[in-house]
Amino acid sequence: MKSFLTLPKDSDFFNRYARLIPALKVSGYLAQIVSALTELGVLFTAIHTSLVFFVPGLAWGGAVVGALIGVAIIETGLRVLLPFSVRAILYRRFSGLDLPLTIIVWGACVVLLSAGTLMSYHGSRDVVDRVKPKPKLKGTMAADLEFQKAEQKVLTTWRSDSIEIATRYGAQLDAIKAQYTALITQASGQLQRIEAKERVGQRFSTAKNQARERVATLEADQAGKLATLQTEKSKEMSAATGRKTQALASAAAALGKVKAQTEKTNSKTVIETDQRSNRYKGGLSWFTVICHLILIVSVAVDEIHKKGSGIEQKVVPTQYSFSGSVLGELLHALSCRWNQKVRSFIRGIEESTPPPPLPLSPNELYSLDNMQQPVFNVNFEQLPAAYKNILIPHRAPGTATPTPAPPPNQPGPNTGAQPPTQNGIPGNGSARRKNGQQTPGGLNGYSLNGSGAGKP
Repeated sequence: MKSFLTLPKDSDFFNRYARLIPALKVSGYLAQIVSALTELGVLFTAIHTSLVFFVPGLAWGGAVVGALIGVAIIETGLRVLLPFSVRAILYRRFSGLDLPLTIIVWGACVVLLSAGTLMSYHGSRDVVDRVKPKPKLKGTMAADLEFQKAEQKVLTTWRSDSIEIATRYGAQLDAIKAQYTALITQASGQLQRIEAKERVGQRFSTAKNQARERVATLEADQAGKLATLQTEKSKEMSAATGRKTQALASAAAALGKVKAQTEKTNSKTVIETDQRSNRYKGGLSWFTVICHLILIVSVAVDEIHKKGSGIEQKVVPTQYSFSGSVLGELLHALSCRWNQKVRSFIRGIEESTPPPPLPLSPNELYSLDNMQQPVFNVNFEQLPAAYKNILIPHRAPGTATPTPAPPPNQPGPNTGAQPPTQNGIPGNGSARRKNGQQTPGGLNGYSLNGSGAGKP
């Protein structure tokens, strides 16, 4: 809906603050931009963290779209609601239907301001954490390299000393073993010659004992000298190992001292960086709060200036302002077009359908109410003795029952003594019992269509 501002009625008041209002408006818009950036960071982080677990592929795009929509709702809502909140106070809209609208506008304005301020306050801290440089920490690589070099040098020295000691004492041990081996061999040879002479009967007990003592003495001297050399060798090896251990311990102590100093320096650097970033966080957080205050002040001063100058906002409605929504009209048009097409199709079917045929005459009905069903009265009569014994021949399966031949001296057919027939068909002639005797059955009555000659 188009709107315009009327000309000021109080020109003096308008002119006094005419230069102030544009500057405040620009400040208000810039403050909204700063707040929007911090809010955008908070909403993006929150939405991205939630979506990355469900749809990782759409997390980034969804977070951007959601953050933009959220920021647009907050900042656009504040830009629209704040002027109405100030006007409600200036024009004292606290009665009638203005009161509930004022309450709703104030409530929505407080909610949006609180949400925007909190998100800006915390979002500014997240922004600082993301953009702050990492502290420059000192490494211990150089000290580790120095320690490795010192360790390698100590181990090389220890290996060379050990090899030299082992070689030197090995040669001395071999020389002593060779010397005493020769002497012991010589003494043993003398002892063997003495023992050979004794086997032929000569006695050299004193010489034999002396030879044995000489051999034992040589072996003992050899063992003593070898033990002495081994002891000296062990002492020198232990001394070399001690020097190696001491040198390694000194190198490790130097490395530890360097690492401790480096760790102390790094800790100090981290603490200083955190303190500096915390100062930045606090300053930026409060700056965002100030930006919201600038927005409120700019809107309030602008509305006060309009009120003092007598400037009013007028709207110029058009017919479109009171018409239905575009979507509703589109749906209505589509519905009308659909109904026109479908109903035209149905009307075409109806016009091409021929009229219904004339009704047929009803079928005849018959009433059986006055129709009587014929009834036959049956009784039995005493027949002559000739009918007491009737021979019934055996009937083969699947054939009709033959009519028994009449007894001798039996009257001819249709004389009144023969069982009646119906439709020219002989009666069944089934046997009946009377007083313990079989008698042919007799039919006494009327036949509906038959020509039987039974006795009436």
